[in-house]
Amino acid sequence: MTLRIAPIEPQWFEQKAQIQSRTWHELNQGHIPQEIADAITPDFALRLTRNAANNSNQLTLVALDDNQIIGFTELLRTPRPPINRPDAAELASLYVLTTHHRKGVGRMLVEAGKHAIGNDRLVLWVMSFNANAQGFYRHIGFHETGHTQTEDMGPELEMINYTDEPNQQ
Repeated sequence: MTLRIAPIEPQWFEQKAQIQSRTWHELNQGHIPQEIADAITPDFALRLTRNAANNSNQLTLVALDDNQIIGFTELLRTPRPPINRPDAAELASLYVLTTHHRKGVGRMLVEAGKHAIGNDRLVLWVMSFNANAQGFYRHIGFHETGHTQTEDMGPELEMINYTDEPNQQ
């Protein structure tokens, strides 16, 4: 495995969109309403990817194994409401193909994201049903803050807020 992390470039937009659609379906199938799971098509993900590339508040990094995308992360310099942590950046998404889980790819993406965004303080939301992601984030030093939100995606889904600073409430 020849792994490297790089800022996304236009040549990788379509490949990243395919990975986003695939990992979204793998993660959410059976946990959220089917029409929402089906909404993240490769075409829709490609539009999101292109929009993110033009957003100065957003940074996208890809994990490449022999020039094939195996994962990505998207960070926001300024967290979205209801997060009220002006000193933190938001880890808006982190997806790695299941075939590459537990190989350090997620950790590498998070660390590279901190460096690229210029902020060691990260805040994120994770779906309450996603015990694997919660365990991963705890493993790399994130802590539950106790804050929750309900996502407006049709039926409401609870999400759990984490931060890399213990005892931040």
